[in-house]
Amino acid sequence: MTLNLDNIDSAWKGHQAFAKWLVNEIQPEVTVDLGVDNGFSTFCFGDPNFGHVYGVDSFEGDPCAGRRDIRTYWNVLQKQEELKMNNVTFIKCYFDELASVWNKPIDILHIDGDHSYEAVKNDFMTWCKFIKDDGVILMHDTCVFQPGFGVNRFFEEIPFPKINFTNSYGLGVVTHREQLLDKINEEFGHLDILQRF
Repeated sequence: MTLNLDNIDSAWKGHQAFAKWLVNEIQPEVTVDLGVDNGFSTFCFGDPNFGHVYGVDSFEGDPCAGRRDIRTYWNVLQKQEELKMNNVTFIKCYFDELASVWNKPIDILHIDGDHSYEAVKNDFMTWCKFIKDDGVILMHDTCVFQPGFGVNRFFEEIPFPKINFTNSYGLGVVTHREQLLDKINEEFGHLDILQRF
């Protein structure tokens, strides 16, 4: 059964089925969601209940997503309580601050914070050292071309095997597991929303 997250405002809604499929396929021990916003993606990763999901955000917003405040953080915690998701931990801090003390190997990393080219590149370079050899990095907003958004540009520069969902503003998938990319293509390719690199 899929969680009912309809009442959560999110640009990530079209990726819920893929997130559930990916978590069931990989069965991760550790998932890190950089950029919680209203919690939608974090809850999607936690839904299949494999391992532990860490949702990281300053809950201050940014120029691309808009400004947020402490009410956003409390709303996310309230929703977590309603959903009874004990396998999710929200960490209110900056990504670089947490990276300086992080010590857990990561199976799935989702990057969806500040969307400027420099910020996305920094998040990728700072956090990719924690990814397991067979881990997966996801990047949201790979199909947004508005001023200030640099995710697409950086995603195209990544020299690793990857695939891109073009729906819901784009979701790039980066992994050394070519067989996983093949499975994604088999499972979702018929939807005509995939680009293979």
